[in-house]
Amino acid sequence: MQVGVGVLFLLLTIAWTGVLWWVATRSGQAVPYERVSAVISRIRRWGAPLVVALLAIAFLVSLLFLPYAGSRAQRLGEPAVTVDVTGRMWAWELSRTTLPRGQVVEFRVTALDVNHGFGIDAPDGRIVTQVQAMPGYTNRLLFRFDQPGVYTIRCLEFCATGHHLMQAQFTVQ
Repeated sequence: MQVGVGVLFLLLTIAWTGVLWWVATRSGQAVPYERVSAVISRIRRWGAPLVVALLAIAFLVSLLFLPYAGSRAQRLGEPAVTVDVTGRMWAWELSRTTLPRGQVVEFRVTALDVNHGFGIDAPDGRIVTQVQAMPGYTNRLLFRFDQPGVYTIRCLEFCATGHHLMQAQFTVQ
């Protein structure tokens, strides 16, 4: 996903640079006002609605990829397993530490003391998902683990002096 966003950013940057170059190279030429007025009128008539329509489509498509449990449930399906997770200085408590491979898991994440960042690292060390753990509120996080191995939970928000020790592990089989 990050590679795709990077490529999109690069393409948009190249296109925008091309537009700026085109404007800069033609800015020295005298053009009758009537011609400029017609061009601006066409841009306003067609360009603005086109941009609004494209942005609306991009917004609607992006809703499918939001990290909220409702949108993930639509994409992944209902969870087969539920794990209750409680964060406290400086530990994570999990209701189970062995999870099935290929099935949707729902983490119900909360905290007892301060805000914690609940992040799950894959066996190769790459972060695969995250959510905020907050006192008095339970966040739902749905994820499907397709790769077996030992996953590490880390706190991603500084929560005092023992923050670096706040880790836990679970196994996906």
